[in-house]
Amino acid sequence: MNAFARYSRAAALGSASILALAAYSTAHAQQSQSADAKSKSADTMNEIVVTGFRASLQSALNAKRTAILPIESVAPEDIGKMPDQNVSESLQRLPGVQIDRGPQGEGTAVLIDGLRQNLTTLNGDVFLTGKEFYVSGEGSGGGAGGNNQYSSLEGIPSEEIGGIDVYKNPKASMTEGGLGGTIDLKTRDPLAGPTGLSIGGNVRAAYNDTQGASAQYGGWTPVGTLVGTYKFSDRFAVTGSISYDEENTHTREFEDQNRNQWLITDSMQGSYTGPTTAADLAHSGTFYIDPQLAYMSDIYDQRKTLGASVGLKFRLNDAITTSLLWFYSKEDDTTSTYSDKVWFNGEGQSPGSLLPGIDSTQPFSIDSHGVVQSGTFQANGAETATLWQHALAEANNFQWVTTYDNGGPLRGALDLSYARAQSNLQADQADVEHGLYESYPNNAPTSPAAPGCNNGGATCGSDPAASHGYEFAWTNGGDSGLPSVKYLAPFADILSNPNYTTFKSNWAWANYAKEKQFAGKGDVSYDVPFLSEVGATLSGGVRVATRDVDQTFGRYLINGDYNGNTTGNCCIGAGSGTYLYYQDPGYAAIPFSTAVSNPGLVKVVNNFGAGPMIVKNTATMTDPSTYLEKVWAGGGVTNNTEAFFVDTLSSFKVKETTSAGYVMADLGGKGARYHVNFGLRLVDTDLTIDNAQTAASPTYYGTASWNGVNSNNVPVQHKRNYIDVLPSFNFTLDVTDNQIVRFGAARVVAPQDLFALGLGNSYNFTRGANDPVTGNARFQFAGGSSGNPNLDPYRASQFNVSWEDYFAKGALISVAGFYKQVDNFVETENIPTKVNDDFGGTTADVTQPVNAGKGSIYGVEIGGQYAFNGDWMPWLQGFGVAGNYTRSMSFSDQATSFSEQGPIPGVAKNAVTVQGYYERGGFAARLSYSWRDTAVNDSLVGATFAFPDQNGKTKVYQVFSAAYGQLDGQISYDINKRIGVVFSVQNLTDEVQHTYLQWPNLPFTYDDSGRRYFLGVKFKL
Repeated sequence: MNAFARYSRAAALGSASILALAAYSTAHAQQSQSADAKSKSADTMNEIVVTGFRASLQSALNAKRTAILPIESVAPEDIGKMPDQNVSESLQRLPGVQIDRGPQGEGTAVLIDGLRQNLTTLNGDVFLTGKEFYVSGEGSGGGAGGNNQYSSLEGIPSEEIGGIDVYKNPKASMTEGGLGGTIDLKTRDPLAGPTGLSIGGNVRAAYNDTQGASAQYGGWTPVGTLVGTYKFSDRFAVTGSISYDEENTHTREFEDQNRNQWLITDSMQGSYTGPTTAADLAHSGTFYIDPQLAYMSDIYDQRKTLGASVGLKFRLNDAITTSLLWFYSKEDDTTSTYSDKVWFNGEGQSPGSLLPGIDSTQPFSIDSHGVVQSGTFQANGAETATLWQHALAEANNFQWVTTYDNGGPLRGALDLSYARAQSNLQADQADVEHGLYESYPNNAPTSPAAPGCNNGGATCGSDPAASHGYEFAWTNGGDSGLPSVKYLAPFADILSNPNYTTFKSNWAWANYAKEKQFAGKGDVSYDVPFLSEVGATLSGGVRVATRDVDQTFGRYLINGDYNGNTTGNCCIGAGSGTYLYYQDPGYAAIPFSTAVSNPGLVKVVNNFGAGPMIVKNTATMTDPSTYLEKVWAGGGVTNNTEAFFVDTLSSFKVKETTSAGYVMADLGGKGARYHVNFGLRLVDTDLTIDNAQTAASPTYYGTASWNGVNSNNVPVQHKRNYIDVLPSFNFTLDVTDNQIVRFGAARVVAPQDLFALGLGNSYNFTRGANDPVTGNARFQFAGGSSGNPNLDPYRASQFNVSWEDYFAKGALISVAGFYKQVDNFVETENIPTKVNDDFGGTTADVTQPVNAGKGSIYGVEIGGQYAFNGDWMPWLQGFGVAGNYTRSMSFSDQATSFSEQGPIPGVAKNAVTVQGYYERGGFAARLSYSWRDTAVNDSLVGATFAFPDQNGKTKVYQVFSAAYGQLDGQISYDINKRIGVVFSVQNLTDEVQHTYLQWPNLPFTYDDSGRRYFLGVKFKL
């Protein structure tokens, strides 16, 4: 289904639901407005006994109606029930809230009004998850925070949470840090339940239907939650919970963003005989976009999520209550990825140079933008790869809160919180060559029967081992995001023939993160007696907090001069050591294996794009700290020198200390038709950033700058201080008994992205053309990254206004408008930099984040819900509907080569959610559809991608996330009051997510993770 059709369907569903509610609101208004207080009280009594999803909507409705701030809520009855894998997915159905998704379809970061710079709290205190900043995939092995993501909630089990509030405008007493808003996760109140023991939970089995998932990990997986409370008396109670979720997925992924040496070329090759020579290549005059490598990957992922909590609450006397909380979360994720690297410009040719490219004797189609629609490509190299990674994220959050309230005018609270989180990524990769490859130092072919030129070179020169290359047919898939590839005879088996296969390059790396957070805050409120007629309350408080972040990136290296082996490395330079990062026989005299010499390393997988192919078996890859030793042992040489080396250019430490104070006033006491809240928060921030820069004359632990880590980087410390003044204002007016208008305004601030703040400088190198005289491998500077310790935090001014009509019991229609002016979006500058390499020095762009951009976002949110109670259309009793629509417009100064301004990344113009449900007689059914429009991408692969045109001038392209919609459903039946059965499906229509580069028919990434089914029982005792 194309984007327009999806938008039309989603908009029609949302508009129909909301217009129907509006029509009924008008018809029902007079009757509702004439209801007296006694009737309202009776309605409230009736609402209390409602259960299930209808009850959750009513609870959220009540929270919204009585709040003095603009708020959206997820009630306890609804959390984890749709089925939501984590907290992020529980929030996706709220007005103005959207979520990012990871490659396996899991919800990750939450966007409020299109912005991901939000604050997540637990009962009002800053909350750590272990995934405040994290990396993944092959790109993370290059350092510099490759494939980074921020603020993921994927590891937080939904059912550990007792409720969620999303605040879209703050008050002065709230902790600062949310640019879009604040997400407050609420735990269960131990004293809220009945006296004695209460136990509830569910036990389910889950299954992912993507073909191959069960073969990799084995069928159905367990999911369960147990929650218990023991209330000793009205003064003391204890609550605890534990949850476990195991998920196996098989994701079919395409991506060509992983390698950045794309070209715009007009190079083509016709029919030829023997090895490719320069005479076989020609400029055609027809230019087209040529990626470096296009990955067709099968990703097998096993994710285990564990959550637990313990809470105690003690009412010491009628005035003082104290509570203690421990909240634990752990995500354990193991991934095996098997990839076909479709060979376009695999060797990384420079702009203007010739390479095989399109076969001009076969039909091809190139559109006006240079996008290849279809064609037959010639190539001299072929690769597959195995990536194994294990990521562990773990967090402990502790709280101790004591409150004082004796019923008099003075109230107070003391809140102490401590959190610590850590993450650990261990990864290794094996590249497997299926074309001609020659070992150092004698250029002996490792698999002599393999076709093409050594290492996939554009031409073969006079190499006697070289032979004719191969061809593959390519179509770009139109707007679907999924291209296709087919390898042609006589080398249709190029990826699966053992006689062509060399286990070429192997490397391993690790990333560690530790974070600690401590905060203490005190609050005092006083009801002013002489202003009792206007219900005046004055409040004030202070908060002192520290945050320590330690991010370590590193690589596993092994000594090449060991046990009688001498590396004899082709590329050892001045200042180099003898350690190796890349274990590659093409540039060092080290042991290696082929599919013929060591068949135990062979694993044949059925790649979703290319069919059968040989990759490396992950059996030897599950411990990256010893993986390089196993590579050597497989080649017949014992070497026990593998060790971890910290990459100090990519690693950093950040210490943040904040001191905040506020004053605040509230007007409008109980019974008043209005409430005014205004205040001022003052925040003083001290930052200390420790990182490193490259020395003037760098030296290396490895044999070259690209083959290890630097050994003499210079430590650098940066200190910052800044003060933020944050006024806030909120006004609520009950226009009638059923209608409320709100207005809010505030100055807000959010902290800098840690990696952009802490990174030193890091350079990337890629293998270039071999030396034409010696035949030795050569590596070329291919750009780099640099952080910016002088980045300012995100700052914005915001306004919102809304109207809400609670026109019937369990019913609402609302309209809200919002506007945000962001002062200093972070933009990426490309700085041309010349770096010495094997080519005598190459100039390429080094990217650096800067506070250069302003942006604005404004829009409207329309929402509504209605529960049929039998008083209108009795035959619909038990049915209900809820929906919302958000229209957002945004502008930023972020320019590309195609526009001077662009939308703010992550902001979709249109977003719709529609939910329908039926509950009656113990039977319940529910469908929920959420859809978001195309948006500039804001996660994982970034918002822009740059590469040179045919003249060598850098062009910056925009990355877009295609429109995405997901339908979830659930059916349940309560056998009795204590036990029920439930069946639910996630992503019922098997939608896929993908991104494209500048134009919808230029695919960039594509991920299909299939549906997920749940079957189980729920219970309460």
